[in-house]
Amino acid sequence: MKSILFLLFLLVACVSFGQDIVVEKVRLTNNDNDVSEIPRVKDLKNANNVAVEKINAQILDRFMITGFEQNEKLAEELTNWFGIECSSELKDDILYIWLSGTYYGAYDNDIEDCFYFNLKTGEELQMSEIQFQSLFTLSGYLDFINKYWLKGVKKEFKEAIKCADSEPYCSYYDIDYSVDENKLSISLNDDCYPRVVRVCSPYYNLSIPLDSVKTYLNDVGKYILVESDYFSKSPIDKFIENKRLKEKIPDNVFLFGKIDDKYPISMAICIDKQNQISGYYYYDNKLQKLNLYGGKNGEDILLTEEVNGKITGFFELKISKDYNSKGFFIMANSNEENDEYLTGKWYDAEKTKQFDIKFTEAKTKNSWLWEG
Repeated sequence: MKSILFLLFLLVACVSFGQDIVVEKVRLTNNDNDVSEIPRVKDLKNANNVAVEKINAQILDRFMITGFEQNEKLAEELTNWFGIECSSELKDDILYIWLSGTYYGAYDNDIEDCFYFNLKTGEELQMSEIQFQSLFTLSGYLDFINKYWLKGVKKEFKEAIKCADSEPYCSYYDIDYSVDENKLSISLNDDCYPRVVRVCSPYYNLSIPLDSVKTYLNDVGKYILVESDYFSKSPIDKFIENKRLKEKIPDNVFLFGKIDDKYPISMAICIDKQNQISGYYYYDNKLQKLNLYGGKNGEDILLTEEVNGKITGFFELKISKDYNSKGFFIMANSNEENDEYLTGKWYDAEKTKQFDIKFTEAKTKNSWLWEG
């Protein structure tokens, strides 16, 4: 009986704690009398909750306003904001806030933002996104995009470049995905050009039966796309699931570029926990896979190229924080101090010839190419 009463006490305590934190929608108007909903977090039992104050400060900073109380100053601060809406979810000491609206600056920008906060500390949490390439085996990713994707999307890029007279921000490999009625839906990320020429942005999407996709997927990909209800999960449940799944994704690296600025190549390598590397690459005009093996030492990767048991060449790849005009720029998510540059060289078997590699794209499970 005492055990039952104790469990009931814990249940009531947990429910009460869960109800301490609430998110209210504060209706504010700007000088044009446009009404916006700004989220404000409250602790009903502790008005001086430091974590809550920290979260609210970040919300105010997002909208560049100084408070939640309607007055003339706030109406002026909200002048460029229109139609802001918000929603929220709380679970397991995590707060999720969704925002949408329009900001009129040099150009009008439709805004849609998602934020996750730690309710104990007030710190913003970063969502561990499961990138499209992370769903596939080492060979499956390149095989899949060659069969279903690249031919069509390259055609769209040619038309976009002709229209805008400039290269887009995005690449062939910036792919969004979802599942609908037992089909994998994939589309090109739409952030390809500044607003002034966005009408020229390449648009490409496909819908492929999951039965045709399974053979290319790794275990995480099968779980997300086929075996689970992943896409019906709430934002916080998906946040928790992604954190769990990220640990199960192999450290695969997919690189694209040109050797000697003439020969397009695609490379797929896997780095194990001992920093040993295996994989392959091919020249895009042939698609014949050439074996690679080697190792990682700090920010350097040394690879041996082999065909039918015979060494046919070598690769030297390097990540550096120092600017390099020939390097592929990798912008970090957090701050400029973590920005990096990828460079590479190819050598023949005798190391009498060497050519620079100009990388044009890099895809991994992480924000950075490789860590550690």
